Amino acid sequence: MNDSVLLQTRNGKVLTITLNRPDKLNAFNDELVHALIDALEAAGTDASVRAVVLRGSGRGFSSGQDLATFVERRAAPGSHSVAAHLRDTYNRAVTLIRTIEKPVIASMNGIAAGVGFSMALACDLRIAADDAVMTLGFSKIGLIPDGGASLILPLLAGFGRGLELAWSSDRIDAAEAHRIGIVNTIVPAAELEERTQAYAERFASVSPVAVAVTKRAFNASLMPNLAAWLETEANLQEEAAAGPDLMEGVAAFMEKRKPAFAAR
Repeated sequence: MNDSVLLQTRNGKVLTITLNRPDKLNAFNDELVHALIDALEAAGTDASVRAVVLRGSGRGFSSGQDLATFVERRAAPGSHSVAAHLRDTYNRAVTLIRTIEKPVIASMNGIAAGVGFSMALACDLRIAADDAVMTLGFSKIGLIPDGGASLILPLLAGFGRGLELAWSSDRIDAAEAHRIGIVNTIVPAAELEERTQAYAERFASVSPVAVAVTKRAFNASLMPNLAAWLETEANLQEEAAAGPDLMEGVAAFMEKRKPAFAAR
């Protein structure tokens, strides 16, 4: 077994980046998110890489932030704010995914939750196994969707459906995700790896100039203020995290009970 929290493999012009904490459903700790940032930075400058696939090892794509790590950070003396953490981690990863001028494709199996779902949403395209399940989950711990999800989800699914998913934290399956425009294509779970490679090769064979400039055009038309929004999102998350609901939500999650949120 490879002990690295992140794996990279090359198959032709396609680089596959694998989140590799399968015992934690690929939940993000600091080591994993910084390894992802480093891998994305390298991929963006490697001309031999024409497409990037982001996937998870084991039974899921990613269950989101590792809450045990989060609790430890909150308890540490002089710990950074939630906003500072977002600026140093997920906001950097999202910015790289959106500004790498080559296709970045999420290959989704099992669960994609919280900021794991946000990372998939930030990708250009999403191919999902028929057993994939997605949820934001932030509202269950008194937070807002971060990792760019509060911007990108309504772009993909529409304002009303996006807000419904953010408030409810409902789980949706691959079929529903495809119906509302989140997922581009669904494949049988047993064929996900093979079909993802073929899907990525299709876009890796397109003119790299056309890919780069088209992605730049789409970013400019739909997300021209991404950097500013990620900063706003971080500040809003800081506001949400300052209240009592966050730690009550996290405690309820860890204790497998329903949270008792206080009235404002």
